[in-house]
Amino acid sequence: MVRCPNALSPWVLLLVLVDSRMAHASVLDLFGYGARGLSMAGAAATTARGPAAVYYNPGALAFDARNTFELGYVQGHFDLELNGASRSTREAPSAILGFGIPLPLGGALKDRLILGSAFVLPFGSILHADIARPGEPSFVLLENRAQTVSLQLALALRLSDRVGLGFGFIALAELNGDIDVRQNETGRIGSTVNDELLADYAPTFGVLLRPTRETGLALNFRGESMATFALPLKANLGDSFPLPIPLLDISGVAQYDPRQLGVEVSGRPPSATALTVAAGFTYKQWSRFPNVIAYSAVPETDAPQPAPNFHDTVVFRVGTERPIELGPLILKPRAGLAYEPTPAPGRTSLHAYLDSDRLVAALGLGFTFGALRLDLGAQIQRLSDGRLETQANDLPITHRFGGDVVAWAIDLEVCPNLQEVRP
Repeated sequence: MVRCPNALSPWVLLLVLVDSRMAHASVLDLFGYGARGLSMAGAAATTARGPAAVYYNPGALAFDARNTFELGYVQGHFDLELNGASRSTREAPSAILGFGIPLPLGGALKDRLILGSAFVLPFGSILHADIARPGEPSFVLLENRAQTVSLQLALALRLSDRVGLGFGFIALAELNGDIDVRQNETGRIGSTVNDELLADYAPTFGVLLRPTRETGLALNFRGESMATFALPLKANLGDSFPLPIPLLDISGVAQYDPRQLGVEVSGRPPSATALTVAAGFTYKQWSRFPNVIAYSAVPETDAPQPAPNFHDTVVFRVGTERPIELGPLILKPRAGLAYEPTPAPGRTSLHAYLDSDRLVAALGLGFTFGALRLDLGAQIQRLSDGRLETQANDLPITHRFGGDVVAWAIDLEVCPNLQEVRP
């Protein structure tokens, strides 16, 4: 609980809390986890191992009977344009931290039960929510998107040398509390802020089938993940302002990842140094996308806020990787492509959500030397030119928008026992 006994105007506090931008969805949904997944445009559900498998496919974690520790950094830059002008958008720097641990069991469960964890820790914030005014054009799925802590845990079981299962959860931070503004015993106006940091949990599940050493088939599911905030503002200003002030419900959604179902296949020739190709698609249930801010202090006779009317999408991905042995050093050049259609409607009566289809191109390089693995990855997401028509004072207005999103990542993994389970 934070107490502010000074004469802080509730309207100044309201302006601090409600700014002119938006923040929806997580760094995981936008860039993926780690440099390797980023450089393959997310096509890593069949080949991810260690902490990365916790996100891409918990079932793949079952084929990595190693003690692993991973530390990394990811940086996102948003170069967005609206009506020919650059759109000021927050950067998205985050640290990543993960581990994988085979549980020390014997008998039939030896090296078969693996526990993994992966953290995404944005710099400078635990939860960030800037909310656009109703009807103001904003990049609802991109602006300030990666500003909340994400925690992932998974437990994987290798049923056989061909089948792995895994389940876990993704947790996002969310904020709840209240703001109470009133006169104190000296007649001065003060405020009391009560806030509590909570977590929203979304289930994850994955299966990895390895019919042969050269092929893989993955099925993974992620539940709907949402980070909300709720800070209702109550004001009783006493004799200085005897008129009643309605409750201001400052609440909404800061981050949102839709329910997802992904399928991926991969294959490679028998040669140990041959090219691996992975391709798949992910169904995203964006139709459940909620209104990002609640109406406050409106008469009951007013019409309810219309729904965003987002629609479901299907994302297509392909990624490649080829190990090159140079004595004790192994290089792994990588590349990836993805196409992510927008779920946002083209026209709207109230909401002015800017979003368009994105073409994703990625490159990366991995270095493995003994028990150390270093990965580098870069990605550019090109927005197709978009157009949105709104109205102001009964006059039509056409907004034109587009831009790019650029991200890069680096991470280091330490594996004391480089022994992957293979058929």
